[in-house]
Amino acid sequence: MTVQEDPGPLQLEGAFVGTIDLGSIELPYVDLHDAPYVHHRIEVNGTEYVYDRSYPVKGGSAVMPGIVSELVGSGKQVLIGERNERYYIYLA
Repeated sequence: MTVQEDPGPLQLEGAFVGTIDLGSIELPYVDLHDAPYVHHRIEVNGTEYVYDRSYPVKGGSAVMPGIVSELVGSGKQVLIGERNERYYIYLA
């Protein structure tokens, strides 16, 4: 078994972060289509977010707003990434 070295978090400046409107909540959003792979960690302006789960853009995103609202309600900071027809949920 080969273990690859952890490359560390994908580091982004705030200028690369937009917002996504999920109807009941608006959250920070990053477009990850140009990333070579889905990172487990993303750092934005000193805050590190860790991958939690993903949902398909079509279909699964119907349940995502409720789940994300619960996460925010429990005190989590949420960042949404999108790549290859999936939304990726990152938490800080």
